[in-house]
Amino acid sequence: MKKTLLLTLALLLAIPNLLAQSGKIYLVGAGPGDPDLVTVKGAKVLGKADVVLYDALANPSILLHCKGDVRLIPVGKRAGKPSPKQEEINQLLINEALKGNTVVRLKGGDPFVFGRGGEELLALLDKGIDTEVIPGVTAAIAAPAYVGIPVTHRALARSFTLVTASTKDSNLAESVKWKSLVEQGGTIAFYMGVRVIPEICQQLIKAGMSPDTPAAIISKGTLPEQKAFRGTLKDFTPNYTDYTKLTPGLLLVGEVVNVTENYQPSKDDNGMKVLSITLNRKVSELTPRIEDGVAVATTIASKDPDKYSNDYLEMLKELEFTHIVFSNTKSVEAYFKLCEVKGINVISPKATIITLGKKITDLLSTKGYNAITLGSYNEVASYLLGDKAKAMSSSVDAVTGASKKPKAH
Repeated sequence: MKKTLLLTLALLLAIPNLLAQSGKIYLVGAGPGDPDLVTVKGAKVLGKADVVLYDALANPSILLHCKGDVRLIPVGKRAGKPSPKQEEINQLLINEALKGNTVVRLKGGDPFVFGRGGEELLALLDKGIDTEVIPGVTAAIAAPAYVGIPVTHRALARSFTLVTASTKDSNLAESVKWKSLVEQGGTIAFYMGVRVIPEICQQLIKAGMSPDTPAAIISKGTLPEQKAFRGTLKDFTPNYTDYTKLTPGLLLVGEVVNVTENYQPSKDDNGMKVLSITLNRKVSELTPRIEDGVAVATTIASKDPDKYSNDYLEMLKELEFTHIVFSNTKSVEAYFKLCEVKGINVISPKATIITLGKKITDLLSTKGYNAITLGSYNEVASYLLGDKAKAMSSSVDAVTGASKKPKAH
């Protein structure tokens, strides 16, 4: 009895120490696709994470917010492809936290909107692990907004309903209360249902909704390749298109679809992805000159290979940068040394390489790479952005290369 009491007391005394040694987990919403839609707080915690478990739905360039030595673990679910079970993901999170790591679980959209974030939170709380939820922008609001569709409108839709078309038993007809949806009215957004859009439309019509009700399919919403197909419920038949090519996508139903039929979203970037390879600068002087005009602009400092994990470099490789910029010969030598140490080369065969001098171009030639020679970062910005570079240069300090802060009024 005495031994049992002593053992119990020892365990009770040890619990606070075990909890203190545990790390912290952040459930973070990555937003719907556009990397600029991740929240400031979400980007901040990504920057201090030791480990990131991320969904297949998260735009890979969002991971550029991570520090270079981060460990990246893909756990995303894709239809028809093998992926970890939810219980396995929960256990991975628990294991990493118990090692004392700062862990981010990066989930597409918002963690609590059809993202199983609630299940993960319960599993973590059950183990007493310190957890914080950071909301994200959900696709049902952002994707329509990017094509000019307001999900609510005082004259047309005073309610907004989110529905998942993904079911465990694949019996869509019985898994949704179709008549209730029709009677409620307003705008309805269907997640994870692109492949069964004809069936969704037929079920709504069968439940009493007019076949002429406006509807829209938004494919790859908020991404540069987004497309919107507007029509009515009766239009989206099985023969309308190959729906499998529209994933990830969203079906929006309601009168709001036709509010802004002539809306043409403007594009701020030209789709370019630019990687500056420096010797030891964390941020290239080029980045602030171009970051508002290209899809991605980032920097790696090649001097110290230990700053970058293999996971981080593989992520950079998968981004397939369209342009690589070298500022001096030392950064070239250091970069190829990094490639040798890590066994990873992030330069895509299709990338255009730009240098700031003929000596750099000649050195790259000895390593089998052709390059364009320009004289300065301003010339590089002009080459990439054309006239748009001039407008941006006014917001960049000519000496430091830092973005100028707007003056207070």
